[in-house]
Amino acid sequence: MPAQLIYNSACPALDPADSVGDATRRMLADRVTDLPVVDAEGRLVGMFKLDRLFASLLPKAALLGYGVPDLAFVSDSLGELRAKMREVDDEKVGDFVVRPDHVVHPDTSPLEVVLLLYKGANNIPVVSRDSGRLVGMASARDVLAALHGTGD
Repeated sequence: MPAQLIYNSACPALDPADSVGDATRRMLADRVTDLPVVDAEGRLVGMFKLDRLFASLLPKAALLGYGVPDLAFVSDSLGELRAKMREVDDEKVGDFVVRPDHVVHPDTSPLEVVLLLYKGANNIPVVSRDSGRLVGMASARDVLAALHGTGD
């Protein structure tokens, strides 16, 4: 099975200057939890990940060291969390970018991609070895679709 069949080359990408609000609306529309962030030349800068955004909504004590294991004593309502979300809506995606845990290339073996997904990777950027440009994203859904596809 050719490697290009196991990733989505029509994946959405963000610009570091995009707003968090725009990025989260795109996540909802595309049903994803991670989006790649690229520069003006299309080179991968990093990932905008939902877990990093959620971290910005949590009390700082929950994030330090081992953190507070239970936040039941905090009475933040959904309305209060929405207000916190509105506070970060206009921030830039670039302020939330993290280095991807894994990066693969168009010629990476499909079995290697499956192994990364098995080990817990969610959305894996596919990057050109030569240019560093994002050429797609590999997800469990993409691999499953390729496995159910017709052909080789």
